[in-house]
Amino acid sequence: MSMKKTKALLLVLVMALSLLLAACGGPEAEAGGSAAYSVKVTDAQGVPYTDGVIVKFMKDGAQVAMQRVDANGVATKELEKGNYTVELVFTSDNASYYDPAAAVLSADQTSIELQLTNKMGEESTTLFVDGEECAAYSVSAGGTYVPVKAGVRNYFLFTPTEEGTYKFSVDNSALSLGYYGSPYFVQSLSALEVVDNSISISISKSSLGGATYVIGIDGIDTDTNCILSILRTGAPEHNVADEPWTEYKTTAVLAPYTLKVPTGKSLLYIDITAETAKHEFVFNEADGYYHLDTADGPVIHVHLAKGAPYVALQTVIQGDGAMGGAPIRKYFYDEAGEFVKKEDYTDILMDYFENMDSDLGVYPLTDDLIYIIQNGCGSWWDSESPDFIFEDSNPDLAWMFACCWVG
Repeated sequence: MSMKKTKALLLVLVMALSLLLAACGGPEAEAGGSAAYSVKVTDAQGVPYTDGVIVKFMKDGAQVAMQRVDANGVATKELEKGNYTVELVFTSDNASYYDPAAAVLSADQTSIELQLTNKMGEESTTLFVDGEECAAYSVSAGGTYVPVKAGVRNYFLFTPTEEGTYKFSVDNSALSLGYYGSPYFVQSLSALEVVDNSISISISKSSLGGATYVIGIDGIDTDTNCILSILRTGAPEHNVADEPWTEYKTTAVLAPYTLKVPTGKSLLYIDITAETAKHEFVFNEADGYYHLDTADGPVIHVHLAKGAPYVALQTVIQGDGAMGGAPIRKYFYDEAGEFVKKEDYTDILMDYFENMDSDLGVYPLTDDLIYIIQNGCGSWWDSESPDFIFEDSNPDLAWMFACCWVG
């Protein structure tokens, strides 16, 4: 046989063998074939989620396979090449939300990562911002998948259940977020510094019990979505509001007191608006009382009961009619501005109320009352304090607002 005929015969045999292999499912026959499809499940911060998650692989609405995630949060299945949707089944009580639009596999995308997040509250709360009504939706700690409308500020409400320092952030760098106060007073500008598109808020025990924080996310040109992450990063910053109160104690022994006002005499009160501080209180060792200006002057009393010309301590503490009262207290700081203590004078004043003159509502001035009035009520004549109430008072006389004598 010639060399030409031999080559032709070999070529025919190779072609025949190729056709046979194709018919038998050889490598050239794999037009469709199979592939390993994998789904990784993480929490909102990208940490593998392994707590009772089963991945269902769906094709045309029917389940074709299912697999529990492994220790890395991954479920893998060998499937015929094609398009699949993924559904997650939770065998624990920690069922979370994930974006259905991201739960899609294809021949070109055989692996995906699904982030589990909280679901945003469906009911909205109306906020009034600069006179306009805005809708706000509740979110919780962790990650929450939220829609962000274009061109407006989107508001979300966070009500903490645990004290701590919380970091708020979004996973979309095109969006801007900020902290805008409470639902009762929504501010137009962020009340906290935004660093790397995140903010931190320290929430102490005194802030719990219904306190709600307004978080805003500014939309871009088109509607979008993001994961609003709220992470507890540690303990709250020191908050003196959470420090215990120290009850003021005295060594003085109080006794029921009665004041007799001679005929033609009455109670006279110090004019705390006077231009000169002309009054001095002098303690008389012989009788144990403070006297006005000299040791032999009139005995100084404090008008504690309701009806005092300026402010009655009894009204402040016990209230008036339907209005409730309030304690009298003070925060103390050292020269460096460091917190020292919180002192409460309410109980000792209640003791004075029980022993004051039942008709006139007065009791002789004591070291206790000087200390309590100067400390617990000191903000009343401090024009820089929100508790400032004594307009046009002389600062040197203002603390004497409740002092009187018989004259």
